[in-house]
Amino acid sequence: MEGIVYNIQRMSTKDGPGLRTTVFLKGCPLHCPWCSNPESQSFKPQLLVFSNLCVGCGACEKTCPNGAVIRTGNTFNRDRAICTDCGACVEVCPSQAREMSGMRMTVAEVMQVVDSDSIFYSNSGGGVTFGGGEPTAAGDFLVALIDACRSRGYHTCLDTCGVCEPVRFRKIMEKIELFLFDCKHMDPVEHKRLTGLDNTLILHNLHNLFEAGKELRIRVPLMPGINDTDENIGAMAEFLHRHGCFAVDVLPCHTFGFNKYRALNLSPPELLPYKPEELEAALARFRRHGLRVTIAK
Repeated sequence: MEGIVYNIQRMSTKDGPGLRTTVFLKGCPLHCPWCSNPESQSFKPQLLVFSNLCVGCGACEKTCPNGAVIRTGNTFNRDRAICTDCGACVEVCPSQAREMSGMRMTVAEVMQVVDSDSIFYSNSGGGVTFGGGEPTAAGDFLVALIDACRSRGYHTCLDTCGVCEPVRFRKIMEKIELFLFDCKHMDPVEHKRLTGLDNTLILHNLHNLFEAGKELRIRVPLMPGINDTDENIGAMAEFLHRHGCFAVDVLPCHTFGFNKYRALNLSPPELLPYKPEELEAALARFRRHGLRVTIAK
């Protein structure tokens, strides 16, 4: 069984308890305008071109089988209408200005990396986290990876936006020990305008997690003027309080990864990070609505 993995981050301390190996599966049904990993959204391997790293050697132009490389001043970019994301140019680029995001891997190949870090899991209380994109979109590939981890006794964690068909989500829910669950916006119309889908399915799956008593942490990617209003935070608090939840992890707006948009020939998000006083005012709104706030790092 194969799936598309776009990164495996080893020795992670941000994706659950202890030292972890985080497996990032490519593809996401949402298109959040603040996404700091735009290369995670497509379900196919993609070529990224970082023009600022190009040394103008022209090796890519000589190698490209489709004639998709174009010169822009003293650097080489690509014609998106012709480029097939084959990755041939990546192999010859001496400055790492070209990078492929996403490669097909078998369960055995992923687990070879995971197993090599197993000593750190037992010594730190860590384990394996599956992220994305949206990892549940990988379907049976994700389930097979989870089963392989469970058979070895590894702690499992899922970083999810909750967009998953309920039957599949329940199947995954039974196997995962900790959920990191994104809450982006409580209004279904606004959620659809921002991400492409409303939040009906998301809240349904989150409700089922609470009902099943699963261990989970609510994560809120906080965007100035988008989802940090008193109205939205109040609605979120009301929903969470009904389920006995009184704490959230906030991920404040940042510009890390925005250079990837240019590398994909996309316009970066028009967002500015919070000033300290602006962030404190937003966090105060959570506290005013009875939610303890932790800044996720």
